[in-house]
Amino acid sequence: MADLVPAAAGAPPAPALDLAVLNSGTPLERLRGLAAQPAVRKALPWFAGLAAVGAAALTWSMIATPPQRVLYSQLDDSTRATVVSSLDKAGIGYQIDNQTGTLTVDEDQLYRARMLVASDGALAQPDAQSNLDNLPLGASRTLEGERLRAAREHELQLTIKEIEGVEAVRVHLAEAAKSVFVREDTPPTASVMVRMAQGRQLSDSQVSAVVNLVAGSVPGLTPDAVRVIDQHGRLLSDRAGADSDRLELQGRMEEKLRNQIDALLTPMLGAGNFSSEIQVDLDMDQVTSARESYDKEGVLRSETQAASQTSGPGQAGGIPGVVSNTPPPATVAKPGAPPGTAPAAPGAAAAANGESSATRTYELGREVSVANAGPGKIRRVSVAVALSQAALKGAKPADIEQIKQLVSAAVGANAQRGDQVTVLQRPFEPVDDSGVPFYEAPWFAMVVRSVVALLAVLLVLLLGVRPLVKALKREPEAAAKAAEGEPGEEDESEDGENQPHAAAQPVDAALLGRQVSLAQRIVEEKPDDALHALRQMLAEQPNPEAAQ
Repeated sequence: MADLVPAAAGAPPAPALDLAVLNSGTPLERLRGLAAQPAVRKALPWFAGLAAVGAAALTWSMIATPPQRVLYSQLDDSTRATVVSSLDKAGIGYQIDNQTGTLTVDEDQLYRARMLVASDGALAQPDAQSNLDNLPLGASRTLEGERLRAAREHELQLTIKEIEGVEAVRVHLAEAAKSVFVREDTPPTASVMVRMAQGRQLSDSQVSAVVNLVAGSVPGLTPDAVRVIDQHGRLLSDRAGADSDRLELQGRMEEKLRNQIDALLTPMLGAGNFSSEIQVDLDMDQVTSARESYDKEGVLRSETQAASQTSGPGQAGGIPGVVSNTPPPATVAKPGAPPGTAPAAPGAAAAANGESSATRTYELGREVSVANAGPGKIRRVSVAVALSQAALKGAKPADIEQIKQLVSAAVGANAQRGDQVTVLQRPFEPVDDSGVPFYEAPWFAMVVRSVVALLAVLLVLLLGVRPLVKALKREPEAAAKAAEGEPGEEDESEDGENQPHAAAQPVDAALLGRQVSLAQRIVEEKPDDALHALRQMLAEQPNPEAAQ
């Protein structure tokens, strides 16, 4: 108890007072006495700061979203619903991305969710090797064939899923049982269903690659027996129609001509000061024609002529009969012409009979031509160009005509074919490209959570830590001034206003020393009654007039 004796007559015995406060009074008074200790006052700001940091961290953990890990990213709606049901039963939190359908869980629950889904059988997607390894002993040939078919389908799905833009794929192979009769042997067929990412689609070359990949993976399967569809039910493997080819070819040609117009007018007018539309009419008929022609004037190759002639007296005339058959009498030569005949013309030859024939062979020129007109011939081109009136202020009609001629030359317009080019000048309205509102952006929610957490920390510091630190600073000063007998000063309250305190009563050092000595004796002699006596001694108020 020697420690309770003050070192000097004028110094206040603070430790004795602290011990009396700690050993008496209500629990609240004891707590206040504990807070008044110097060691506690020094450590209390650090404790309050750590408490504020802990409270801020707790608030942030309650407000902020915990880090997420991807559980499954490529699931159809039915399978995703089964997985979500299993997670709900286990009480595991999850989130589903509305854009991609990715299922994520808390980072600390990732492996627990995987084991739960695997044990619950929500995802029954074993790989091909496990299917073959789990084949029971003594399985029938039919079961082996089904397992092999399922393994082949799974491997094809994994291969096709590697194509960029494909989110999910299902492959179905239809293989009939082998028959010893060739006529009853049915060739296999296949169907492929692909689910593309948003805004993506398979090109013709990719569809052809999928068809050939599936056909090459199954023995006896031909590319014609493979059908490919997308998630919208469109048949992708049958794009050989004339309409699809025409539209695709027409789109490419229109895009090419539009790029040519943009490259021509952008340096002249600037981007956004014109707009163009092009319509190309194509002839998609495929015509094959053959023509054979000959030269009208041929070349004489060979000629053959034949002639025969018979000459003699005049033939007998009259009516055939006995007299005509009687030989004539002997002729007696007489000078002069026979009687009854007309005199012959001078120089006339004896009458003659004859015939002639001629054969000529000509070489004629022959021309055979075969023409094959493929689809894609341009029938007509229509071009419409609108120019901004603000960009062409003070432009003359001749300038518009020159731009029209430039556009016609750029697209290769042909007046004989019926092509049409129209260029007009009109005022353009500004395009409102405001985009997505800021409160719908993904970063807005994160900023709001950060700001709320920061405000919570500031409120804890301002409403909890700051008043406590001020109170701890005021108590030592007030105790020191009360011990020295100085009048109390005005303390600044938490709201910034100054409130006056009553002046402290002067303390008599001699009286205080006697009280301390008496308290020390009482504690040594009667420790049970020391607390009650010490409380009565401290409750007594000294009289200033008597002290004087």
